[in-house]
Amino acid sequence: MASRLSARVLALALLTLLAVPSLFAANGRIAGRITRADGSGIGGVIVQIVELSRVELTDSDGNFRFDAVPEGSYTLSMVAVDNAVNENVTVAGGQTARVDKQVDWQLSVAETITVYSASRRTERVVDAPAAVTVISEEDIEAVASSGQAARIIENAPGVDFTQSGLYDSNFNARGFNSSLNRRILTLIDGRDPSVAFLGSQEWAALSVPIDEMASVELVRGPGSALYGANAFSGVLNMTTKQPRQNPGGRLLVSGGDLNTRRADLRHAGGFGTEVYYRVTGGYQQSDDYARSRNLTVEYTVPCTTTGQINCLRREPVPLELTEVNIRFGGLRFDKHFANTSVFTAEGGYATIEGPIFQTGIGRVQVTDVERPWARLNYNTLHWNVGTYYDSRVAERQIAMASGSGALPGSPGLWEDSSNLHAELQTNWGFLADDRARVVGGVAWNKQEVDTSDPTGFHTLMDSAKDETQQSAFGQVEFDVTKSLKLVGAARWDDSTLHEAQFSPKGALVFSFARNHSVRYGYNEAFQRPNYSELFLVAPAGAPVNLAAAAAANPASAPLAPALQALGFSNLRLLARGNNDLDVEKVKSHELGYAGIFGGKVFLTVDLYKSNLTNFVTDLLPGVNTAYAPYVIPGSLPAPVQAGLTAFLGAALGPNRGGLTTVGGLPALVFSYANAGEVDTQGGEIAVNYYLTNNWLLDFNYSHFDFDVKSAALGDRLLPNAPENKYNLGVGWRGSRVDAKVTYRYVEEFDWAAGVFVGTVPQYEVMNLAANVRLTDMFGIGVDVSNALDNEHFESFGGDLLQRRALGFLSVRW
Repeated sequence: MASRLSARVLALALLTLLAVPSLFAANGRIAGRITRADGSGIGGVIVQIVELSRVELTDSDGNFRFDAVPEGSYTLSMVAVDNAVNENVTVAGGQTARVDKQVDWQLSVAETITVYSASRRTERVVDAPAAVTVISEEDIEAVASSGQAARIIENAPGVDFTQSGLYDSNFNARGFNSSLNRRILTLIDGRDPSVAFLGSQEWAALSVPIDEMASVELVRGPGSALYGANAFSGVLNMTTKQPRQNPGGRLLVSGGDLNTRRADLRHAGGFGTEVYYRVTGGYQQSDDYARSRNLTVEYTVPCTTTGQINCLRREPVPLELTEVNIRFGGLRFDKHFANTSVFTAEGGYATIEGPIFQTGIGRVQVTDVERPWARLNYNTLHWNVGTYYDSRVAERQIAMASGSGALPGSPGLWEDSSNLHAELQTNWGFLADDRARVVGGVAWNKQEVDTSDPTGFHTLMDSAKDETQQSAFGQVEFDVTKSLKLVGAARWDDSTLHEAQFSPKGALVFSFARNHSVRYGYNEAFQRPNYSELFLVAPAGAPVNLAAAAAANPASAPLAPALQALGFSNLRLLARGNNDLDVEKVKSHELGYAGIFGGKVFLTVDLYKSNLTNFVTDLLPGVNTAYAPYVIPGSLPAPVQAGLTAFLGAALGPNRGGLTTVGGLPALVFSYANAGEVDTQGGEIAVNYYLTNNWLLDFNYSHFDFDVKSAALGDRLLPNAPENKYNLGVGWRGSRVDAKVTYRYVEEFDWAAGVFVGTVPQYEVMNLAANVRLTDMFGIGVDVSNALDNEHFESFGGDLLQRRALGFLSVRW
């Protein structure tokens, strides 16, 4: 009933949206773009219709727009720092007046940075009510030849970044990273491409060349008030380039270490009727860092007992595939209307073979994955409505720890999942000069997950599952004075898998001087358990023969027949979900400063203190109340019962609590639970110093500390993050040459994620990227990750990383 009601509400909202343009038919519009002499847009310019006291801010590409402007003549005032220019414009009913202005203002990069993600509206970065990192176009292009999109933010302040295989990258902000991390919501043009079963990202399935990104913003800190579930630690918002603003084509061909061969293609153009298109495609074939562990392990000793840490378990089977193969394609159409509205229809498809991923039940190799998706969106100045569909079909993934999918008779891990989402958003300004601004919206989401193989056998859950979600959100900003801004926001999320959640947010932003501000913010956020944590039904490892182990020891040999009879000759190790899990929650206080000095130095300082509760533990024995403890049959003689009790306690150690009965036979069950409360506190300082128009120096340092208030017995509740880390970069931005060297230092830290528990030694990584534009058509470059070839691992159980040097050729037309 609730689902049908929410669908009706959404349909009504869509109909309302379609009727909105007719309300303004008698009025006109003003739209334009402010650029430098080289054609690049200027962000952060204040554009005002003087006679109406209406104000807009140009976005990162210099665009601005006013809807519902009465017919008449007006003066546009355009102001940026100490620069100002006026332009006269006449508006006719039902028409759009264009004002494209080229200026010769001497503005620094720092003074033109705008962001969208912190408030779901464009604003200058120094005015944002959250800690936001903006990745430059040059830094995006620097990693394009590698195909590793996650590397875009590996050097961002406050980010705990770990890489295992080429495409097994995980990151979080401010501690508590993990394998298959999902605590940062990732959006591409508003679409969440995460794997429905796990909630984590599959970076190999990006389906668009990396350098097609127009902007990448990372909001650090809880973001559920505007973005809902899983914006627990932040939001990574990625936006691709509009075909109209980026016509022409590009072919990027790269190759190098790990036998890499990669090609990315894009072409955009128009049909002369305000309809534009973009075609993308790509292919990669390469080796990976991963190696088989059936005979030896890479960098530590094999595990010999249960519960042992700082060791790697041998896997019963070798890797099936030793190469990574990726293919993708996409097609986009944009229809631009006279009222400056845009309708977008696009879709894409990717296939993936070969990557290895760390999971709670051990490594998993992806052998055959298909990722189709589609998106529709209609955008006006005050309204945006969109819907998308994302799917994943994975056939016979191999669980390396148990051999499932590779050993004879084992089914492998199958997944057929989909995510259907629709959202309506609006934004309005009120009072003179838009002193009050409102953002609001509603959303609906439907997920379906089926893990059965072609025979109908369920490989990861006991049956197909689904979830329906509905949400409503809103934010109000009010300029109390020209220097003080108040922000309040809240979101309500309901789901068929968890109780309704209310996520509030409040902030104060005080601009005490031009280009200088301090802010205080309070946020609450939540992370929902994924399908794996709720419903997992899978092997946790290969079965153990305790009867044979007892027979091999003279002291316990008399117990071997009893163990054999009771079924301990094939003791199953099982991973089971817990459908009684509650959502994880965080409450966070944050104090920040952002300032620009002399137009050349951009400095941010952010301090935070958070309380995290209801942690979903790693797979642990004896925490799921649905499985009763194993009881030795009372029909056995008392001496045998006593002997079995002692033997099982010694053989299973801390895992003894997970011994239970499943299907009438003994099994060792590992499951999840809500347990733990942690206080975290820390800070980040970041400096971008534009030494000249060409030289850029950037540095950031992050400190993190935590205090565990409570934890489940047997759980190593660790943040999987160092106490201290820093990044340093030196770059050159020229008319023909871009080059940058980055250095990342990470202090030693402990890691615990599922079966992988151990210490990650301190490591350093230096990356080098250079791009030379030989002509307007041809360019060459290099991308060298881990340039000093510092062999290391970044998550315990992850692959050993070495240098990867790639060269590339780009052709533009």
